[in-house]
Amino acid sequence: MYPVNLNMNQRPCAVVGGGQVARRKINRLLACGAQVTVISPELTDELRTLAETGKITWKKSTYSPGLLQGFFCAFAATDNSEVNHKVALDAKAAGVLVNVASESELCDFTLPALVERGTLQIAVSTEGASPGFSRLIKQDLGKRYHEGFGEFTEFLRDIRQQLITEYGDSREREDLWRKVLTEKVLNLVLNEDLDGAKHEIRNGIDSIGAEPSDSTR
Repeated sequence: MYPVNLNMNQRPCAVVGGGQVARRKINRLLACGAQVTVISPELTDELRTLAETGKITWKKSTYSPGLLQGFFCAFAATDNSEVNHKVALDAKAAGVLVNVASESELCDFTLPALVERGTLQIAVSTEGASPGFSRLIKQDLGKRYHEGFGEFTEFLRDIRQQLITEYGDSREREDLWRKVLTEKVLNLVLNEDLDGAKHEIRNGIDSIGAEPSDSTR
């Protein structure tokens, strides 16, 4: 598998199935701004509410060939392996990326277990070999990488934007980050000393004192 983060904003996505597995897929897609169409004769109460409020489109029918045309990707999330297999074959024929719950051999892509701390995402994948093991590792990482990592990542983004305006040469910026993002900084964040970690970054940048390029003067 080739690891990649996809921009799903406003992309049309089909989810075949209306149960709990489909609900989990749909919630993540909505969080990423995708346009979700659910194909299923029935929905859970939560999904029905999403349909009634216009957050998802509900095509109230059993799955049949031709329903995946025009979608960017599709998720087969029914409890019927025969239907899931048919969705996978139809998606591939239509040039639509497909994910099949619990059947990684039919997938064009799999979904990693995620530890999310603000804009920081740590993904764990076994390429479908053992979702349970992925969850176990996710739990372990979640204990180590606390919520403060999200705040610190936002701080780094703000600093990065400042440096982009101050230093025109991307190679200079890359070299600067290599010098200031040290193991000491990581350990400070791990120990929840965010102020200390921020202080290290600011002092490191000040001490390097790189001259702005001509293009920024």
